[in-house]
Amino acid sequence: MKLSGAGARAFLERGDAAMRAALLYGPNRSLVSETAKRLADRALKDEDDPFALTRLADDDLKKDKAALADALAAQSLLGGARVVWVRAENDSNADTIIAALDDLVRAAAYFIVEGGDLGGSSKIVKAFEKVQDAACLAFYEESDAERAAFAREFLSAHGVNLAPDARQHLSDLLPSDRGLVRQELEKLAAFAHNAEAPLTLDAIAPVIAGLDQSDVDEAALAALIGRHGEAMETLARADALSGVSAIKSLQRRVLRLLEARAHMEAGLNAQDAAAKLRPPLFWKERDAFQAQLRLWSTPRLLAAANVLWRAEIAAKTSGAPQELVAADAFRSVARLVG
Repeated sequence: MKLSGAGARAFLERGDAAMRAALLYGPNRSLVSETAKRLADRALKDEDDPFALTRLADDDLKKDKAALADALAAQSLLGGARVVWVRAENDSNADTIIAALDDLVRAAAYFIVEGGDLGGSSKIVKAFEKVQDAACLAFYEESDAERAAFAREFLSAHGVNLAPDARQHLSDLLPSDRGLVRQELEKLAAFAHNAEAPLTLDAIAPVIAGLDQSDVDEAALAALIGRHGEAMETLARADALSGVSAIKSLQRRVLRLLEARAHMEAGLNAQDAAAKLRPPLFWKERDAFQAQLRLWSTPRLLAAANVLWRAEIAAKTSGAPQELVAADAFRSVARLVG
């Protein structure tokens, strides 16, 4: 059964006793893996049986066609719950997985398939969508609002209180990869342990410094001063981010420049225009931002915003590799400088 929207949220938050299996797939690989772990932990609860969880990969299924059916049929040694967790990068083992799904009524274990970026035409996806007691959920690029919401919930649960400037700046810097977001938030939570007063931006600056120096940020800065060769080389190293995330990162910077240019056209100089921005610029970025303001006119920034808007749509819908679409967008923006 395909789940989305409120139905997907309800399933992920509370579960559904009628569901005996779940397929999780899509381009947001970290969120897929994190959700698979959450479902497995919820199914097993406090199970003490070391064999209660069986993991199988594509190679395991290729070597032994009966491995999946045997794992699903096996009973727990202690009489408790069991989970079989299969990682399927593509449809190479679709027939084996579909056969197990068709025989789900005989399964003694909860069946989780952690899929790759399978797409709607995948045999595995189509099979899961047809089975009433199997959940099928796709995980795409998270929006800025969704990442910010996750960060707020995580920090609140760990008793971390941030001042408004720190909270907004952290939100702006968070990578799109859920696993990386969690790592950064865990570091911040450890740093803020037992802190009573809200932490300011200056206070958390040493902890989030690595986020400011990411390859995608360096690529965006290079593009905004017209160094397209440097932007291409640096962007190629940004393995942790998808093409859409890279495009949106540069998009945010262009929109900030547009906002500051509007202040300049109202009579402010570059320094005062940059100081007007809310949330305020991180202190490390002030000089670079003011230099960019002097390079860009409003018409050119609008053209850059249009390039990035079209690139985001193309990356999400054209079927072309996102990384190539992003690289072309960064190159186009860099060539607009001057």
